Amino acid sequence: MIRRSLASLAVCLGVVGANLHPGPLTALQGGSLGPGAGIVGGSPEAVVVVGGSGVVASWGTSTGGRIWTCRYHEWLDGAPIPVVGDAPADPRGGRLYLFTCTDAGGEVVDARLVVFDPGDPLAGVAAAERAREEARRRLVLPAPRPALNPPGPQLVGLPTWLWLEGPWAPASATAAIGAVASTVTARPVRATWDMGDGTVVECGPGVPFDPALDLGVQSSDCTHLFIRASRGAPGGVYTVRVTVTHAVEWAASTGAGGPLGTLTTELALPVVVQQAQAVIR
Repeated sequence: MIRRSLASLAVCLGVVGANLHPGPLTALQGGSLGPGAGIVGGSPEAVVVVGGSGVVASWGTSTGGRIWTCRYHEWLDGAPIPVVGDAPADPRGGRLYLFTCTDAGGEVVDARLVVFDPGDPLAGVAAAERAREEARRRLVLPAPRPALNPPGPQLVGLPTWLWLEGPWAPASATAAIGAVASTVTARPVRATWDMGDGTVVECGPGVPFDPALDLGVQSSDCTHLFIRASRGAPGGVYTVRVTVTHAVEWAASTGAGGPLGTLTTELALPVVVQQAQAVIR
């Protein structure tokens, strides 16, 4: 299949005689092919670049068949008829090659002349996706900074205010592969408080309690009422665990992008809950 595809590609370039391979290669027929020009059939989930001595580079994983196998072929430019080497070459920096990729079915999905860059042996294939993965690796999400009021031990029957200190704002990171850049952005969407007493509170960042204001003029959608003291819990404390969920998306300079699921950050803190004692005089 590779031999036939290469011969067909040569026909599209007008350099040798062979049967025309059907499909996207016809886009090259009658046109001139300079470095970087060619055909591109979407983006793969995984790429393997094979040279004469073995694998040159690889990226990604795929379980759905969107795997490309790519090769560098010698391109003897300057001769009366350029020659496409049938076997893959071990590329060397600064030299011109015919770069071809085939999908899992053996169809040519990418074909162009490239100058080999050792810094990007995949020749720009899946550049947006590779930059996305690097940007996701660089993304740093701040740990939650939970705050409670009253400060210190909590009291049974008295509402506990919950909030997160620090900005409730998106975090992002950007990476580039050549001229293609991708940005991954994580936006906080909810805070989940596991109060350690068997109850869970979901809310946003909460509202900081202001001790300078009267309780009657303040309100929050993020409070909890303890109904049991923590003396019976392990260590005499409730372990309150707050988890912030972030919705993650990406966007590339090529226009590609979309959702990437969610990421979470978490922090736990011990909270003592005491039973208020009535004083009789």
